[in-house]
Amino acid sequence: MIGSYPVAAAADCPIERAVYAEPEAKIEIRFQASGDNTPLSHRFSLVGAVGKMTIDGHVLYDPEIERPVAMALDNCPEGDVTGADIAACTVWKGIIYAADKATGEVDLLPLEGADAPYSLVLPGFGPAIAASSYGDAMTATPRDVFTFKQCSPKA
Repeated sequence: MIGSYPVAAAADCPIERAVYAEPEAKIEIRFQASGDNTPLSHRFSLVGAVGKMTIDGHVLYDPEIERPVAMALDNCPEGDVTGADIAACTVWKGIIYAADKATGEVDLLPLEGADAPYSLVLPGFGPAIAASSYGDAMTATPRDVFTFKQCSPKA
């Protein structure tokens, strides 16, 4: 087991149905399928019990750094928006890494359809979310590591 979650179930769950949990602030990352004909490689929601936090996010491949970059966005405007508009509603931006507890290997987030990794590392996530409007309602600063909790049912 990793944390208090069963690791064997991660290998039987595609990443687009995986749910990960962070135990300190009790935040979950819930992945969803990104859909067809989209530049997004992943969609996810950050859900927290404290303050009823729900933040939508996505992952895009950045060809300049050759890495998938995740963005957690809160109440972004719709339609024709500027870079400043996006920056103002970005709660966290960074690379999500996948970590394998058994081997210790750390790699990039796998593509949709691949097995869910046992844990995720989101560098700088904890301080970023604590500094956001959601931070005031939190009793603990989140860590940057999330462990596999469960596989969501097929939609």
